[in-house]
Amino acid sequence: MELLSRPRGSVLILGTVQPDGDLLGAELALGLALLDAGTPVTLAGPHPVPALFGFLPGAPLIQWWRTAPGPFDLVILGDCPDPSRTDGLLEGVRGAGTRVVNIDHHPDNKRYGDLNWVDPEASATGELVYELIHAAGFKLTPEIATNLFTSIHADTGSFRYSNTSPRSLRIAADLVAHGAQPALVAGALYEGRRPEDLKRLGELLGRVEVSSDGLVAWLALSEGSVPDAFLEAEDLVTYPRSIRSVKVAILLREVGGGRVKVSLRAKGDVNVGAIAAAFGGGGHANAAGCTIGASLDQARELLLRSVADALARR
Repeated sequence: MELLSRPRGSVLILGTVQPDGDLLGAELALGLALLDAGTPVTLAGPHPVPALFGFLPGAPLIQWWRTAPGPFDLVILGDCPDPSRTDGLLEGVRGAGTRVVNIDHHPDNKRYGDLNWVDPEASATGELVYELIHAAGFKLTPEIATNLFTSIHADTGSFRYSNTSPRSLRIAADLVAHGAQPALVAGALYEGRRPEDLKRLGELLGRVEVSSDGLVAWLALSEGSVPDAFLEAEDLVTYPRSIRSVKVAILLREVGGGRVKVSLRAKGDVNVGAIAAAFGGGGHANAAGCTIGASLDQARELLLRSVADALARR
């Protein structure tokens, strides 16, 4: 604990590609806690903070790095199961004496740190950072509470998913008691659409396909068909998942170079983390992702076949 509560030397909190609410909330909460305690700390990542999460307290502190500036004494990563998700930055900041701390809740975490705190029972990495802040004696300010509440809110699907636990609800309640504002978070995440965004969403929902048995639904997007900013603001895979009969939802997005990014969501009947792992990805039993080297049509057929096999083995 002393390594984190009283760190020495240069400290970096490092993010990953495509940062989400859990990663950003946890990163900012820990960064603000260290800064409030008088520890200089750098926050950075290989992708910029999506506009959707610009409301998070401290978001402007996160630097966007294409290359690493050099080694740090202590590097902390949260919500990063695989160091490859730092896009080479971890290698660039890791020197001979660097200590790496890996804080995560993904069951497929690669345990790449000098200190690995991995708890798959946690609904979000934000839960672990909350416990760390208490254990270290850091002050839980309204700004830190808002970041942690966003972290847990995001990874539990607004407290709708099966990973919502008594632990996550107790922590969320304490965060609200310390100044987090649920209405502010929900408003920023779900009530900031422009009229044209709503129209585009309606068009995309009309393209959702459902299998003949009603158990699988998917949405396939060709390269450039949807603006990146819209994709960052909309968790599109949740819409096919919302169909009552659907057990597995798939979002396929062509990203160029003969690659298709895939997001998978399930309702407990199928372990989509195992499906994603078969294609070189990973994640949780009910939420996972991967990248497939194939055309959009080929990737769709591969995924549908794998999901069908998994459903047949239930």
